[in-house]
Amino acid sequence: MKYLYFSLVIFSLSLQAQTSANSQKAVIDSLLTSVDSMEDNFEKIRTLTSNAGRFRYSKESRVLIDKAIAISETYQDPKLFANSYYSLGNYFYYNSELDSAEIYLDRSLSYVNDQTMPFLRASNLMTKSGVYRKRGNIALALATMLNSKRALDNIDTLKLDEEQRYKFKGESLVLNNSLANYYNQMEEFDKALDYYNNAYESAMALKSFVNAGIIISNKGELLLNRGQFQEALTLFQDGKVLKEKGKAPMRFVMSSVLNIGNALSKMGQYDNALEQLNLAHDYYETNDIKENLIIAKNYRGNLYLETEQFNLAIEDCENGKTLALENGDLELISDACECLTKAYEATGTFDKALENYQLLTKTNDSIFNENTIKKQTQQEMQYEFNKTQELNALELKAKENESKLYSYLAASGLLLAVVLGFFFYKNRKKNTQLAKQKSLLEATIDEKNVLLKETHHRVKNSFQIVSSLLYLQSENVEDKEAKIAIKEAENRVRSMVLVHQKLYNKDELVGIDAKEYISDLVNDIFESHQFEGEPITYHLNIESLVLDIETITPLGLILNELIVNTIKHAFQGIEHDKTIHIHFSKENQQLVLKVIDNGKGFEGDIKQTSFGITLMKALSKQLKADLKYNSVPSEGTEAILSISNFKVLS
Repeated sequence: MKYLYFSLVIFSLSLQAQTSANSQKAVIDSLLTSVDSMEDNFEKIRTLTSNAGRFRYSKESRVLIDKAIAISETYQDPKLFANSYYSLGNYFYYNSELDSAEIYLDRSLSYVNDQTMPFLRASNLMTKSGVYRKRGNIALALATMLNSKRALDNIDTLKLDEEQRYKFKGESLVLNNSLANYYNQMEEFDKALDYYNNAYESAMALKSFVNAGIIISNKGELLLNRGQFQEALTLFQDGKVLKEKGKAPMRFVMSSVLNIGNALSKMGQYDNALEQLNLAHDYYETNDIKENLIIAKNYRGNLYLETEQFNLAIEDCENGKTLALENGDLELISDACECLTKAYEATGTFDKALENYQLLTKTNDSIFNENTIKKQTQQEMQYEFNKTQELNALELKAKENESKLYSYLAASGLLLAVVLGFFFYKNRKKNTQLAKQKSLLEATIDEKNVLLKETHHRVKNSFQIVSSLLYLQSENVEDKEAKIAIKEAENRVRSMVLVHQKLYNKDELVGIDAKEYISDLVNDIFESHQFEGEPITYHLNIESLVLDIETITPLGLILNELIVNTIKHAFQGIEHDKTIHIHFSKENQQLVLKVIDNGKGFEGDIKQTSFGITLMKALSKQLKADLKYNSVPSEGTEAILSISNFKVLS
């Protein structure tokens, strides 16, 4: 396949040997020259970004990504932008610049087309999950990883070519390994072991020895945490052999050396352990690999603690804590503080021991506890809803103050015109003071807008957690009716996620363009239901109206119910082409939504006892809306929602 040599499959991690800085630069220079001779722009991007990944996103590889972004900007192609920004997000992630990583991963997702880029959404969400994990937000990290799993599950593997099927299997094993890591961290060890075993078997079947080595090393960490030191050591040693067999980069091999040293230390074999830990520590320090260097310092510090070399323990763990604080890695901060608390206590330096114990407690409070995930999620959602109301009130207050200020300025200007000669100096000072007040007020309003935007972002994340928990629950439910009910609840939550996503991504913080929102919502609904039967086409005729959140949220929920009901019931036994038309416009003093299908129609009245119908009636009442149906058997049905209570912002 054309330029296949340069393609990067996410789970293929095979540089032939450790590349020195000089030789790496030579390879990079050669790549920059070679892409100029390629005709296909996407092959240029794939060559540049895949090789940045092959170099594990080292500082030197940044020029490859910058070149990819420059090409994308030249041709303004969404597919090029999606892949280039994804690579830049990975670069920042691997270099522990988490805020920048999230910005560019979000930017990449805004360009992703699931039809032409089936794997990119899943890969992107995997990296975002890692960002949240490093920040200590395990609930959101797990929810994002489950969204990645959902993206993979939605791929029709029958339409994939051989290369894409291979990549699909690789993505799946990486995802299983990541889910296992989360369940390990949540101390759900049985689930973690199942995912590790599935991922390991897949890796060995694909002869992906490097990944197999990584996976059983992760499994070894689980056993180490459970006190099964000898079994863990065996897995670490086997993992090192597999990585070397797959010719993994030295960085990956050193990870095994680090784990072996830690296991030996736990077993009391301190001399052998120190030899391995020194080897790993010096490699990470020489190559400026900060995260693993912190781990090595913490492991070695704990070894010195066990051998009562307290000053050496303090030196290592203080250095580890400093680096961990710079990186914002809560778990590594916690490990370093625990070591320092014990070391300072042993040396009688109780003020330092207390200082580190307090930081240890504070850090641990921020780290996820699986026993309180549901309570935390519920509390966070309630907090965000309350915060939204509070900020709306503050913004309204600020606007009222601004209006009063403008009125006062106008009156002052009139007064100034009347008594210009006599009060010129005095009024000039007053205007200067008022200008400062106006500037301060505008800055306050800007600050409140930033807070409101962040609130929409956090509410969206909270809804995503709920959606993912529903998805996970549906995966474990065997009862068909229960599975359908959970799926419908998930769809309703996702319609509300979309509202806050739109508000977060736009400069307008209190209104949403109905045309853009309805188009995205309908596309999302159809993508999640097409697998249930023969394809159903849809046509949109939507007027562009910016509506407030109190109008668009119930409107979206009602539209979701109408479309889902149509997909489920209207086309049973229908052989001809199945089509749904959706119209939305402002007519006279009402908003009118129509959902029209060419299905089997019905006679009589709609059944009023289902939850969906009850929900639509309640939401219609909120909008002072009238919902009626016109149906002709064998010809189809028209549902018409006429809304009287609404607010158009522009």
